[in-house]
Amino acid sequence: MLENSGHITKLDTFVNRTVREMIRKRKQEGKKVLPVAVNLSRMDLMDKDIMGRIWENVNDKKIPVSMFHYELTESAYADITESGSKFLTGLQKKGTKILIDDFGSGISSFSTVRDYEFDIIKLDMGFVQKIGTSKKTDNILIALIDLAHSLDMKVIAEGVETKEQVEFLRKNNCDYFQGFYYAKPMPQEEFEALLDREL
Repeated sequence: MLENSGHITKLDTFVNRTVREMIRKRKQEGKKVLPVAVNLSRMDLMDKDIMGRIWENVNDKKIPVSMFHYELTESAYADITESGSKFLTGLQKKGTKILIDDFGSGISSFSTVRDYEFDIIKLDMGFVQKIGTSKKTDNILIALIDLAHSLDMKVIAEGVETKEQVEFLRKNNCDYFQGFYYAKPMPQEEFEALLDREL
């Protein structure tokens, strides 16, 4: 609804600013920081204001550029403009990471990987939820991980909820896991407390 109404850029601007301020504050206080991926919509890549703010963030010397990760869904790439593509390429050259979200949920998966450069692929949770249901399903997931690695991309598995899924993904060299097995979505304060405990 937000995207269809044109208001998605307001939300994305707020999230981007909030993440930036959290990282900046923790850095100033000498606390550990980790990259936080921020979602961008196709509308953001047509909005000069939000692209300008993101560019300012990336050029902020107070925050390591490696802390900035941006992710887009496959559908966003279907409508990407030339200026949007150049913007993402420019971010990568600065040292940010670009992720493709929900990989495998659309029909254009392989052409998207062929036509654009990504640092990380996030496998759609549908793949993870079907681990162990059939040899065919497992082999497809293994092949996708191997394909990503052969193209110099890291892999995040979304929707990881069980120990069996974790063991399968570790065995087959998946790089990162995301899901309820580790943590559910939480408020910023709880997330920062978790970082302080774990790091």
